[in-house]
Amino acid sequence: MKLSCPSCGADVEFKSKASVFGVCPFCSSTLVRHDINLETLGKMAELPPDVSPLQVGTRGRYENSSFEIVGRLKVKWAEGSWNEWFALLDDGTQGWLGEFQGFYTMSFQVEDSSGVPPVDSLKPGVKVTVGKSQYQVDDIREIVCQGSEGELPFRAVKGRKSVSVDLGGQGETFASMDCSDDEGVLLYVGRYVDFDKFKFQALREIDGW
Repeated sequence: MKLSCPSCGADVEFKSKASVFGVCPFCSSTLVRHDINLETLGKMAELPPDVSPLQVGTRGRYENSSFEIVGRLKVKWAEGSWNEWFALLDDGTQGWLGEFQGFYTMSFQVEDSSGVPPVDSLKPGVKVTVGKSQYQVDDIREIVCQGSEGELPFRAVKGRKSVSVDLGGQGETFASMDCSDDEGVLLYVGRYVDFDKFKFQALREIDGW
C-alpha cells in the first residue's frame, strides 16, 4: 500500500498490513498509519553510522521461506547497541532479524504472553516457560531507541524506552521480551542462524568486504 506523506507529499510504501509506524525516505518524517491515513509525529534524526551489511530492501531466506527486510530499529544500552531488522516473509509472516556483535537471529512474536512472569520478578538464572519450551533468563537490559527507518509494527520514535530480557533455550533456540509502557510485553521466540545460511541478496556495499 502506498500512502502520501503529509509533510512532503511523497509516496510512502507499507508492505506489511500490520505496520503502523514508518519513516518517510524522502523527508525523514516519522509517520503513524491510521488505516489509509498518515499522521506526522515529527522528524527522525539520522541514524548513527555502523558497519552492518544489511539494509532495508535486503532479501534472504529462512528455512523454506524467502523474506525482505522492510524496517530497522536501532537500540542502545549502557555498553553498546544493536540492530533489529523487521522482516516480511513471502507468506505474510512477520519476523525480526537480530544483529548483535556478529551474531544473527531470526525470531517471531508469540501472541500469548500471559504465562510469562512480570519483568520486575525476573533476574538472571530464573526459568521461564513459553509454550512447551523452557528458557532461562540470561540478561536484562534497559534499552533506548536510537532511531528507525522503513516500516515497523509499533511506534519506534527516538528515545522510546523499554526493558529487554534475553532468554536462553536449548541448542540454538532463544526467546526475548520487550517490555514498555506503550506496548506492554512483547514476547518472541527464535534461534541463532549463521550469516551464510540466510543467502542474503542486495546487501549494503562496505569497503573491505
